[in-house]
Amino acid sequence: MDYNAAMEILDFMEKYDEHFKELRTFINEKQEKTAGDDLVWLLDALTTEQKFIMRGNSLEAKRNLIFEEHGIEGYDAGKLIEECPEEIKGRMRHSVSSIDDSVNYIKETNKNILELGRRKLEAQAEILQDSLIAGSDTYNNSGSKIKKINNDDNIIGSV
Repeated sequence: MDYNAAMEILDFMEKYDEHFKELRTFINEKQEKTAGDDLVWLLDALTTEQKFIMRGNSLEAKRNLIFEEHGIEGYDAGKLIEECPEEIKGRMRHSVSSIDDSVNYIKETNKNILELGRRKLEAQAEILQDSLIAGSDTYNNSGSKIKKINNDDNIIGSV
């Protein structure tokens, strides 16, 4: 690959790296807000997250186009670095490595966020179930109070 093509690819990869660094920061904050039960922030962040997704899709389409234009479609990181001129290999290696680190961090953190959310929902369900069993009043469609019977034969109760 000639120097000009490599520089165009490197410039793009550095922009792509910046996107992933911003997304990494956002995902880290999302994890903190999930742990802190900040539901308002999480709801508001859906729009921001959607913007990151749309920008990431656009950047990936652009990366594919640039790689195709330079005849390197299908190249993995190692092959891309190998084909770079010596004077920019270090920068390319750094950029590709940083992107890879960010992607791995984002995947792992998202997995942790989902697990944390699952555990929190299970705990809330258990609390809700305990409060229903403990004697909170429940009513049927006609407004009659349902008497709770705490035995395994009749979970719902009777009117």
